[in-house]
Amino acid sequence: MILKQRLGRYALAALVGISLSVASGGIASATTGSPDSGGGDIARLRLSGTCGDQLDMRLRTVGGPLKIAITIPSADPTEQWTITATEQDYGVVTGGRVGNPVDLIGSGLLPPPAFNSVEGGFSTEGFVPNTSGVTHGFSYVATRTSPTPITCTNTGYWTTPSGASGPTAQNPTGKPNTPPALTGATEADTGANDAALQFDQEMLTTAQGTPDTSRFSITVDGVARTVTGVAITDDSPPAHAIVDITFDGAPLTSGQTVAVAYRQPLTGGAPALQDMDSLQTASFGPVSIPVF
Repeated sequence: MILKQRLGRYALAALVGISLSVASGGIASATTGSPDSGGGDIARLRLSGTCGDQLDMRLRTVGGPLKIAITIPSADPTEQWTITATEQDYGVVTGGRVGNPVDLIGSGLLPPPAFNSVEGGFSTEGFVPNTSGVTHGFSYVATRTSPTPITCTNTGYWTTPSGASGPTAQNPTGKPNTPPALTGATEADTGANDAALQFDQEMLTTAQGTPDTSRFSITVDGVARTVTGVAITDDSPPAHAIVDITFDGAPLTSGQTVAVAYRQPLTGGAPALQDMDSLQTASFGPVSIPVF
């Protein structure tokens, strides 16, 4: 199908874009240290957030852990701040997610922020493992509830290439931390008995990720057709996936409209559209697809 051919070209372009981002960096307000900078740091990245807050990433020894520090500027120790901080790892080559997000505060890797006059505000710091060849993505949301509400956000990425001290700054285009969603790209071809829908990420292609045909409904110009098959194809993960639905009846003709709807199973454990982390796609449709 044309949609699949188009996706193949897109996936190649996406991989090229990822390679370029690794080579050229792309994090504003970042500084790379020398062996003498930052009190003996081998390398360092410091990023400014939306409130002048700082995300500081340091590597002190080859093969050692990363020191992560977050500082929210303040001169008032009576302010009330809460913070959520997350680490999500990504593959250096593909940009795809590696494992699940880690709650840095809840896991104890970072303590809750406390006022520190030396640091110039509320700060928290700790150490996280620095896996070679993996991009570590760090993000946080800091919220002041008193005296007046304000929210500060920041995101940064750190990669230590295998055998090197790093870092290589990048912003990987990995899988979203959300269930697969329709991109809006669809296709139904003259002479065919199927319709294709594109999703925004890699999807599970096993039996557990392939819903029963009864979960889909198809109409052609308002007349119901019986769904006979469902197939899921990943195009150069982690770019996109295609769900192809076949149905009975006469082949499609130009000018017709196919409408596709999907019902998410309510029963736990039933096969359903989902990503590699078992995040399930919600019910959708009907989605109208013109036949060309």
